[in-house]
Amino acid sequence: MNDTPADQVRLPRETKGKRPRFFDDPAIDQMMTFMLELTTEVAVLRERMDTVERLLEERGSVTRAAIEAYQPSAAVEAERNAWREAYLKRIYRMHPPV
Repeated sequence: MNDTPADQVRLPRETKGKRPRFFDDPAIDQMMTFMLELTTEVAVLRERMDTVERLLEERGSVTRAAIEAYQPSAAVEAERNAWREAYLKRIYRMHPPV
């Protein structure tokens, strides 16, 4: 396992090789990529808003620095993970096997 802190990891700006294709129509692949990216952005924004709400409850005001420095507790992480799992199941219509 790499011990480099996450904020110091630098990923390449472009991938090497061909883009994977999952559907016969490349437009569908493009739409799926768009949907995955948008779903991710919504989840990130929801988590950030949760941080803002929690900081407002605790302190009565919030700063950008406080948002960036916020470290959720294990209980908060568990709540967020449960929300994220339900969100992804709802968005991607995942159902338990019958």
